[in-house]
Amino acid sequence: MDGDLNKATNKIFANTLVKKAEHFWNRLINIGIDNNTSDFDKKRTRLINGICSWAFAIFFIYVITYATDKKVRFVFYESVAGVIGYAMPIIINYYKKHSLACHFFTIFNLLFYLEQSVSGGKVTGVEYIFVTSSVTAMLFFKKPRVVFLYFLLNMLFFSLAKYSFTHLKPIFFYSDEANSIYVANHITMFVILFMIMYYYKSENARQEKLLALKNESLTLEKQKSDNLLLNILPFETAEELKQTGTAKSRRFNMVTVMFTDFKGFTKLSERLDPEKLVREIDRYFSFFDQVISKYYLEKIKTIGDAYLCAGGLPEENNTHAGDVALAALEIQEFMQQQKSNGDGLFLELRIGIHTGPVVAGIVGTKKFAYDIWGDTVNIASRMESSGEAGKVNISGTTYELIKDNFACLYRGKIAAKDKGDVDMYFIESAKNTAVITE
Repeated sequence: MDGDLNKATNKIFANTLVKKAEHFWNRLINIGIDNNTSDFDKKRTRLINGICSWAFAIFFIYVITYATDKKVRFVFYESVAGVIGYAMPIIINYYKKHSLACHFFTIFNLLFYLEQSVSGGKVTGVEYIFVTSSVTAMLFFKKPRVVFLYFLLNMLFFSLAKYSFTHLKPIFFYSDEANSIYVANHITMFVILFMIMYYYKSENARQEKLLALKNESLTLEKQKSDNLLLNILPFETAEELKQTGTAKSRRFNMVTVMFTDFKGFTKLSERLDPEKLVREIDRYFSFFDQVISKYYLEKIKTIGDAYLCAGGLPEENNTHAGDVALAALEIQEFMQQQKSNGDGLFLELRIGIHTGPVVAGIVGTKKFAYDIWGDTVNIASRMESSGEAGKVNISGTTYELIKDNFACLYRGKIAAKDKGDVDMYFIESAKNTAVITE
């Protein structure tokens, strides 16, 4: 039991150390980076901070190791120079001079490792550091001529370090330390190459993650835009508009149009607080929206206190007249409930319905709105204005389509503005058989 507890404690302790180390490393390589730093500067700053941190640590160990060894004081001085030289780019990055830090790093590498090759000769294998230096130069700079210049300089210095001592003798001879320095230089070279590859792999992973987040965000925004568009336009029209930039008008031979209007709204609006009036209208229209969605009707628009919707479009069906009639009765029932309950401002509603052909579509290039045109719309408006508050007034055409499923009261031929005498009916109720199916 105690053994398991100790293992768990050790695991927690190890995980804590790892997290702290990762946190420290992330803070170290992000020195000089803020929200205003460009993506390119972020990449090269993290890379140079990482390489310089590694090199700083290596030379700092050399400083401590050879601090008291008088036989290799030259190694100690070189190590001090390495500590200072590799600390400088990090300090320069701290002041957000990212380009200067990269130039300093590259030039320091050229001079520092040429000096080491001159002082110690080929025995240390230091010349191969110029290979990694040329690679970092390619990653640190955007301008091709700068990259090419540093590449040539690294190749030149590599050649000097590699081949000049075939004929010249080095200034300083390493003895026992030669092998360890040779190994250390090669390890440093491979570590730097590994850091470059690992860093850019992690940077690619970081960018892919950011891209995935951006794509997810764009997808969500697209969904919001699509939903907003579908609140304005029917699905088929919205899709056509997105794909082609335009949407053709379409003729429907038989749809049922419903108009609603609040009685005495104009006079009421003159004496009522506008904000309260709008809240009440919104409350009523929100319920109307729920009802027409329930019966698969299409909301066309609101004009002041008037509400216009239709059944049988944009998808044609044979149940549109009954669907609109059921929706109208449910809306008037809701209006009566508001009167009985005394909830909010009570308004009386007239509803008019007519069935016939229309043309539907969108016009213009700004603030698209789906609308319907034709004499059917005008007659439906006359049915509303010729009706009574609390009633659903329909034309003879609509009556013929729903008479088997609804109880209706014939009102006779009633004069409608600009339409002459029109047969009109009040829908009194839906019959038990009023289950409308295609």
